[in-house]
Amino acid sequence: MEKKKFRINPHIIFAIVAIVIIVIIVRKFWGFGNIITQEDIDKIPTPENAEIQPLDNFLPLMSEDDGTFPADDGVTTVVCFGNAPFSDDRNSSENLCNLFAEATGATVYNCSIMDSCMASKCYPFNPDIYPMDAFSFYYLSTIFTQDNDEMVEQAFNAMSVPVDIEESVALLQSIDFTTVDAIFIMYDGMDYISSHPVINPDNFTDVTTFNGSMAAGISLIQETYPWIRVIVMSPSYAYGFDENGELVSSDKKAYADYLSTYVFNQADTASRLGVTFVDNLYGSIHEDIAPQYLIDHRHLNLDGRKVIAGRMEDALEAYTIIY
Repeated sequence: MEKKKFRINPHIIFAIVAIVIIVIIVRKFWGFGNIITQEDIDKIPTPENAEIQPLDNFLPLMSEDDGTFPADDGVTTVVCFGNAPFSDDRNSSENLCNLFAEATGATVYNCSIMDSCMASKCYPFNPDIYPMDAFSFYYLSTIFTQDNDEMVEQAFNAMSVPVDIEESVALLQSIDFTTVDAIFIMYDGMDYISSHPVINPDNFTDVTTFNGSMAAGISLIQETYPWIRVIVMSPSYAYGFDENGELVSSDKKAYADYLSTYVFNQADTASRLGVTFVDNLYGSIHEDIAPQYLIDHRHLNLDGRKVIAGRMEDALEAYTIIY
């Protein structure tokens, strides 16, 4: 039997082609005539330097509630630890923590210590050698995680304590950490300028190093208050000094290391600890724009504080309802 030949129906082909053309036209001009406002245009990110890639890593709280977490009191409570970025003009409306509190409506406790560093000089603590160690990040964290008030008393007895530090420590001792939702940690380039080691490859929590002190302090917080979200803010840009005391790029002047080395390792340490990292060296105030936002070699002016406050708000909003 002769097989029937397959015949192409021109009407079907025409219909298919017509449908394809219509689909293309609709997709091509979908939304044609919609008005894009200037506000919409302003929201489009335009990096100042396409070669700069921030190391931001916004993470949720990694610990799961095992039934022991305190009940949500409906108030977003934040505690800030650090040095100059948070401690400058503490009682002014232009203070960074106060700007952040105003923008978010959160309850913010500013426990920063002026002239302190992330790293400690001595381990164990020795008030006879360096009493200011009591206010470095790790030792400061033992006050509210281990009730280490004796160390503070030893430091106070061994030095002339500025009122600013006394008030900050008293505030820290008064906080009920069962109500705290987030902790921000931001130390500027002081550790870099002071030639503190970046990290000890043989001891992840060596408190005499920049990243070791951070890791040791955060580990205590995670063990004691697992419901608190920790947010690490890197230093923003800071200049070094050459042999003549002149300002020089921190990527050209190494003390213990370059400032960028501190930040790269800090980002890695935060990742290992499972906490949020906000890169202020490349994502907020980098070398290209630093003169616009610094008073001197490392202190932020008001515009600089506003930039960092915005970054803090972004990091908190990522996984926290604050409005």
